[in-house]
Amino acid sequence: MRWLLVATIPLLVAGCTAVPDPFLETGAIRPDAPPLSTEVSPEFAAGYLPSIAGRVESVRQTSRADFFEQKIVYTNTTASAGENLLTVRVGTPSEGMVFLRAPTRNAILAEMRQALPGVAMAINTAPGQNPYGVYGYATGPLGKAGSCVYAWQFVKRVSPLRGTAIGRLGAGNYSAQVRLRFCHPTMPQERLAVLMDGMRLKPVTRETFDMLSYAGGSGSLRNQPVLAHAEPVVIADDSVEAEPRRTPKRRVVEEKRREEPVAIRNAVRVPLPGEAVEEKQKVAVTEKAAEKPEEKAKARATSALVPTPETASLTEAD
Repeated sequence: MRWLLVATIPLLVAGCTAVPDPFLETGAIRPDAPPLSTEVSPEFAAGYLPSIAGRVESVRQTSRADFFEQKIVYTNTTASAGENLLTVRVGTPSEGMVFLRAPTRNAILAEMRQALPGVAMAINTAPGQNPYGVYGYATGPLGKAGSCVYAWQFVKRVSPLRGTAIGRLGAGNYSAQVRLRFCHPTMPQERLAVLMDGMRLKPVTRETFDMLSYAGGSGSLRNQPVLAHAEPVVIADDSVEAEPRRTPKRRVVEEKRREEPVAIRNAVRVPLPGEAVEEKQKVAVTEKAAEKPEEKAKARATSALVPTPETASLTEAD
């Protein structure tokens, strides 16, 4: 009995722990939160309109495995509320009926009432056509000279066509739902309707989803101001007289010294060999001019007498 009890205890423990518990297993919990919308650079836009639509302001994107939605925002120059949007949704038929067929009339009417409230839109009975097939549209007046257009199109295949079966399998089978909401203050209705004629979509493959998953947030700094170092701005008051800006004096003095010749004071002059005789003569003349007046007078008196034999003897006797 003792050996039997020892053998049955591990079996009982194993039976208790073999029951799966979804609250303890993290992998069994499926997140229900929707994917976040991020802003990407306009170069990653899945579609674009002709140049008369203006420039792209931003691209808002929501993506997950085998599905993405982009709202490509164009400039709205009207006073009406709302954005000029080209909405592109791309996915596989496994995402639902939305990627299997075109929208119904009731669905389009509900979308137009939400996108263009207060605008009397009329659906055109003759559909338009572009390189991706036929599309429907509705137009309505806006103000005195403006107009609005709402267009829709189902593109059965936006993946590139490959020549081989393996190539077609790698490209995937992606469809697209396209919507256009656009208003202009001066453009007539018939001209707005041709915006869908010039619409173009980029080919979508499985590599496109990988690229867009890493492109999220690449355009987050597009509309942000560029930080740069700048000098502080001083607002001058006209009532207070501003002092003139002083320049450093030391630098000015140094520049003047460089330009003007420097005068040497108390310098000893060294005479040249040819100037020595002239200096001696000048010294002799100076000494002669400095003699006493009595000596000059005696010299004059002596020089006035003409010596004779008698005067000569007298002079010797003296």
